[in-house]
Amino acid sequence: MKKLVLIMAILVTAAAGAFAFDPMSYPPPVEGKNFLIDVTIGYAGAYGYTGSGLKMKIPPLGVNVEYALPVSVPISVGGLFALYRYGWDYGYTWNYTYMFFGARGNWHWNFDIDWLDTYTGLFIGYRYFKESYDGPSYGWTGVNYGGLAFGGQVGAHFYFTKNIGAIVEAGYPFLIRAGLALKF
Repeated sequence: MKKLVLIMAILVTAAAGAFAFDPMSYPPPVEGKNFLIDVTIGYAGAYGYTGSGLKMKIPPLGVNVEYALPVSVPISVGGLFALYRYGWDYGYTWNYTYMFFGARGNWHWNFDIDWLDTYTGLFIGYRYFKESYDGPSYGWTGVNYGGLAFGGQVGAHFYFTKNIGAIVEAGYPFLIRAGLALKF
C-alpha cells in the first residue's frame, strides 16, 4: 500500500509540473532583448592525446555573448570564443592549442522557476588547431589546420540576483564548463 501511495504521489507531482511547463515563452529570468554574457572555465579532454607527462597549459576558457530575440518564441543567438592548450615537456616541448570561433543559438525552456534558465542549442563555427614543437626539428616545425566545427549544448543559468548568476553547460567545444553568467 505504501508503494502505491508513493507511486501516485510521484505521478500527481509529475502531472502538475507538466501543466506548469510553457515552452513558448521566455523563462522568468530571461526576457526578449536581454543580453546574456557567460565567462567560463571547463574541461575539454585531451582529444586522443594521452600518456604520462601530458599537462594542461591553458585551461579551457570560454566567453559567449547572446541576445534574446524580441519575438514570441524563447530563442537567443550569439557568438562564442573558446581556447585551451595541452602539452608535453620531455626536455623538448610539444604544445597542442585549440581555438573555436562560432555562432550559437539556444532555445530557453520555461519551467516557471524564478532563478533558473535552462536551455538547449546548437553551435556552428570554425575550429583552429596548432601543434608546435620546441626542439630539434629535423625539418618539421608542427601542424596548423582549421575547419568547420559544429555541435550542441545543454545548460542552465542559476541567477542569484537580477543580473548575476552561475552557468553550468555540457556540449561542444567543452565537455563540461561552469562560470559566471551576466544578464543585461
